[in-house]
Amino acid sequence: MNDLEQLKQLLFGAEKEALDSISRRVERREIRTADVADILPEAIHQSHAKDDELVEALTSPVGKCVQRAMHEDPETFGNALYPVMGPAIRKSIMHALRNFSQQINEAVEHSISPTGLKWRWQASRAGVPFGEYVLQRTMQYRIEQAYLISRDSGLLVGHAHHEASKIKDSDAVSAMFTAIQDFVKESFSPDRSGRLESADMGEFTLWAVHGPHALLVCVIRGVPPKSLRADLSAILERIHFRYGEAIREYKGDTSTVPDVDVELTRCLRFEARRETKKDRSNNRLLIIALILLLAVAGFLGYRSWSHLQQLDRLNTALASTPGIHVTEISRDGNHFFVRGLKDPLAIPVGDIAESVDIPATRVTAAMQPFQSLQPEIIEARAAEIFGRPESVLFRVSTATLHVSGDAPWSWRQQLQSRFGLLAGVSALDVSGLATSDRLRFEARVAQVSGARFHFENGAIFSPGNEDMLVKHAAVLRALRADAAAVGYSVSVLLHGSTDLTGEPAQNAALARRRATAAAAVLRSHGVEVSDIMQVPAGDPQSPPQSDVSRRYVQVDLQLGSLTDPS
Repeated sequence: MNDLEQLKQLLFGAEKEALDSISRRVERREIRTADVADILPEAIHQSHAKDDELVEALTSPVGKCVQRAMHEDPETFGNALYPVMGPAIRKSIMHALRNFSQQINEAVEHSISPTGLKWRWQASRAGVPFGEYVLQRTMQYRIEQAYLISRDSGLLVGHAHHEASKIKDSDAVSAMFTAIQDFVKESFSPDRSGRLESADMGEFTLWAVHGPHALLVCVIRGVPPKSLRADLSAILERIHFRYGEAIREYKGDTSTVPDVDVELTRCLRFEARRETKKDRSNNRLLIIALILLLAVAGFLGYRSWSHLQQLDRLNTALASTPGIHVTEISRDGNHFFVRGLKDPLAIPVGDIAESVDIPATRVTAAMQPFQSLQPEIIEARAAEIFGRPESVLFRVSTATLHVSGDAPWSWRQQLQSRFGLLAGVSALDVSGLATSDRLRFEARVAQVSGARFHFENGAIFSPGNEDMLVKHAAVLRALRADAAAVGYSVSVLLHGSTDLTGEPAQNAALARRRATAAAAVLRSHGVEVSDIMQVPAGDPQSPPQSDVSRRYVQVDLQLGSLTDPS
């Protein structure tokens, strides 16, 4: 090595070694692969955290890889996905069954038979739809035996059965079923993909549930529901989850699959129970309870209806009662509340309630006072203001107060002068009102008027006639005292009379003297005389004659009105 080469080595030796190392790493594929593998996880993580570009880039190639792998080796993928696919499929099936149960529930939800009511109650307690519960109750079945058989070798892995079931050689049963399974594959499935899933044997049904490494074969008495297969599949999936590898390598040693019989025992819990005598007794108790419940409901319904009827009757009675205006009426249990307006003269709310068979103690009334203008209330108010004689009737029509019957004259006069005090009345009609006290007074006057008191000669009273006139004065005083009460004034008129003897002028003077004498007697006893007159003489052409009966004074009474009776 010359000096120039030595100088290059000294100046660029280290850089040259670095470049040679880099060249070797680039040229050698295994080194580049190791470098990429070292940083690939971190690069993928950063790219995924940054955006979705990595996902978009890998979607297509990864999808194609999975599709090709599943197409080339479907069994491996099926075995891997078996624990996942089973629950997903069952969930979908259960959703469809739930919809079907809902349809059944709508079809039988109106059933009122004792059994239907009992099942409805039990379904509600169990928290399941009624239709689904009906299906469970009407389909009678029971799993008698359960076998777990290795799919590859046909060996019996485990067996469970009810104590009452008749047990044959379980290994022989397993071998026989395996032989039948192989026969089905060889005879009816050219590609050997077919499998036996169910078989009917008289009163028994044979169901086979297939798994990746084992078969679950169940002997069922009766007709099982289709939903039972999903339950059995769940048990087989659980067994595969716990013992999948052990079953795949199973050679007949049961110690490799400990407690697998416990898992198989789960199959024996599926059964539909038949009703026993105790159930029928429960039915009777349920019917009795239902009858009692219906009786209580009927009683409560009747009582509520009765209270509503009472409320309606009370509302109707209040609405038809004059002087009451209801603004609100309500009920709380058997107690009633009334709010509104009430005229003081209207019937109390408690009395109205009693009239429709509601105790007043069950009614609370909050009524504000007001003055009603209903005819019945106006009539009652008239009776309160004026009083009302026993035979008098009031009737209000078109703002007119019509009064009929018989009443004292003074009461009638008071009514005529004060009827304007009644609100809602603008006119008074008393055409139908009689005043019998006035008629009786007129009869008294008529009976007393025209009394005669006789004289002997001149102005001398006949014996006893002056005393009779004094007594008559007392009667006249009483009449005049009573006259004002019936709206009358009484005037006393004296008519003197003589016989036809003597001259007419002398007779006229004598008649006046006799009237004056009678007037003096009356005045002395408190009776004022309104007028003194002469009785017309007889026929002047008649011959003079002495007639003692014409020697008298006649006391006449004349009535005058103090007020206008109309």
